[in-house]
Amino acid sequence: MDEPVLRAMARWPAVPAVWGWLRLDRRGRWLLVDRGRAGFDEARDGAGSPITHPRIVEFIGRNYAADEAGRWYWQNGPQRVYVDVEAAPLVLRVLAATPQLRMVTHTGVIVARIDAGWLGPAGEVLLRTDAGPALVHDLDLAMLDLAQDGEDVVLATGGRALRLRPCVCAGRVLGFVAKPRP
Repeated sequence: MDEPVLRAMARWPAVPAVWGWLRLDRRGRWLLVDRGRAGFDEARDGAGSPITHPRIVEFIGRNYAADEAGRWYWQNGPQRVYVDVEAAPLVLRVLAATPQLRMVTHTGVIVARIDAGWLGPAGEVLLRTDAGPALVHDLDLAMLDLAQDGEDVVLATGGRALRLRPCVCAGRVLGFVAKPRP
């Protein structure tokens, strides 16, 4: 976390957390859900508006973490902002597929290790990595070395073949809370 954020946390340790107004979509975009805005309608505005300013996006990414309960948050100075996660807390982009699979999270962290993998109901690739629970960006799926082995799908990572087991609930198998609330 940024040093000014750590100092703010020490100076104001009892700032209440906020819930339900920051989302992460399946493509790694941060979305602001402004429920306090006049005329806000949950059905129309509940998905949120993209945060596009590069410095704000980078600030959120540098100060994004998980608590012991698997709830992901952005530490905004002294205030913890819990994030509603659409698919997985981290979205991976493929840097290189061969000879060694190399990926980076949407927050800029290089993935050094993949521990396990699953195939979601819509064909999404979910991975448990050293960086945390992740979804491979849908635009990068074609870059993966995936093969059918009987009923299983196998991901070649360069050093080993990783069987992708079927999964229905990413949060349960990867250990995160999709919609944290107090």
